Amino acid sequence: MHVTYLGHAAILLEAAGTRILMDPWLTDPTYHGTWWHYPPLALGVRDLPRVDYLYISHEHLDHFDPPTLSQLDKNIHVIIARYKRKRFRDRIAALGFQRITELDFHTDFACNGSGLVLHLIAPDRSWDDSAILVRYDGTTVLNVNDCHLDERTLHRLGGDHTIDLAFLTFTGASQYPGCFDFPLNSKIERALYAKRSHLEEFVTWARLLNAKRAVPAAGNHALLAEDQLFLNTPLYVNTPAEAIEALRVGAPEIEGLQMNPGDTWTPEGGHVRHRPAPDWDRRMEAIEGLSREVRARGAEYFASEAPAPADLDEQFAVYFNGHLERDPSIAPSINLCVWWTVTGAHGGEWVIDFRRQRDWVSRGVPEDWNLHITIPDKLVYKGLTGQGVWDDIILSFRMRLSRRPDRYLKEFWTWFCKL
Repeated sequence: MHVTYLGHAAILLEAAGTRILMDPWLTDPTYHGTWWHYPPLALGVRDLPRVDYLYISHEHLDHFDPPTLSQLDKNIHVIIARYKRKRFRDRIAALGFQRITELDFHTDFACNGSGLVLHLIAPDRSWDDSAILVRYDGTTVLNVNDCHLDERTLHRLGGDHTIDLAFLTFTGASQYPGCFDFPLNSKIERALYAKRSHLEEFVTWARLLNAKRAVPAAGNHALLAEDQLFLNTPLYVNTPAEAIEALRVGAPEIEGLQMNPGDTWTPEGGHVRHRPAPDWDRRMEAIEGLSREVRARGAEYFASEAPAPADLDEQFAVYFNGHLERDPSIAPSINLCVWWTVTGAHGGEWVIDFRRQRDWVSRGVPEDWNLHITIPDKLVYKGLTGQGVWDDIILSFRMRLSRRPDRYLKEFWTWFCKL
């Protein structure tokens, strides 16, 4: 088995002449102009060899990247989990892929007689996501990507398989707390708690899996827009080096591998570096330099976004009232007031009041609100017209948020991020 770490969550695995490409985000930027690779990629789409199978774990743009996928051979056999909703499958088909297999969770799939076996693992949360276990000739690789697994599942995997190499998450990618208007001291305290929690999770998962080796993955990116640079600071983001150190302290029996774009691993030769690792102590300095290098490209991207139309407020009302009318159970289950400040030429102050029995959308500034979203009109237009998925729009970090009360408003976010 030969494993190449391409970057972030993208991995190329080869065994017996069969290649599977996993979660390839190989173009910059993604998430509506905000996410860029760090460290920078060593291999692009055109550098890839022939690919037989394409596995995509879920719909987030750093795993499902249409600009990357549009450059791949459409005869590649695509593997995804069998989700109840078919939007993900339909979006892949719309890109031109002709062979899409939806696998049941916890069922082996043999790849074209090569001896390479795939096995998808279900998350412990109500999101469409999957992890993948790959086995060949006595070697087992687990790629968790963003898929959250409970301790029972991790323990079972570690008991059922000898996991030679595990790619595990080590840092967060959430609008909380960076995009919220918490007082600075509170924001730092929340961010540091999240940092520690992610490092502890990395170590705990590696130990429960009884993995021989663990790689920090699915977190190597940077936000390079000038107004987002603060979100890259060590107060918010773990580095792979920190994850490796946490593993050394918390589970010294497990080898930590800090793989960078282009690095490879084989059972025989171990980890081979493509180029020297970054100086992670100077990560922020390097990101600020990259920001200056790509500033013109970023400005070009934002300038190319379609402008919002003059009737955006009407489209907003039709869209959200329509969703709530189609399912009368939604509004009372959320029972919150969400205030939108939409910036730009065709924005305004709009309200979705889920506490009402009908006509949920109105204009103006509410006195009694629970969530306040400040967002550009261009992004709202993308969400309303299907040019963007709301969950991806939120993960662009191009909005600011306030909440009352100060708690995770699960009722709203669970519904909204699945629209």
